Amino acid sequence: MPFDEKRYAELLADARPAVIENADEHDRLLAVAEGLMEKGEKISAEEERLLALLVLVIEAFGASVEGEEEEDEPAEPPQPFETLNRLLEARGLEPADVAHFFGNLALTKETLAGRRQISRGQAKELGKYFQVPPKLFYT
Repeated sequence: MPFDEKRYAELLADARPAVIENADEHDRLLAVAEGLMEKGEKISAEEERLLALLVLVIEAFGASVEGEEEEDEPAEPPQPFETLNRLLEARGLEPADVAHFFGNLALTKETLAGRRQISRGQAKELGKYFQVPPKLFYT
């Protein structure tokens, strides 16, 4: 089924994702994300895209909170392999589900462990697959 922009807009209006500024907003968006994750394989493409956005916003808040706790060190964005691991976990996917992007399961596991870099071509394909910006998968 094709991606329904109108349905996605409705989901965005309901969820109201934004830069998280406090714990209450974090908890609200986390609850929305958890509700979407509970759908498992029944999640729609529009809900998957919303979930990916929520994961990024929630992670950004977590990084900013950690940065406040460690004032001497600025918060760094997650490494591409960390982002890939989080997206797999958020969607209930296994390394085998994305192995075709890396050639085989062994290379996929090396990438997920941070021992292999994600190429720009792989990043582009992963971006399409997860419906997120490809730049999340390369540094």
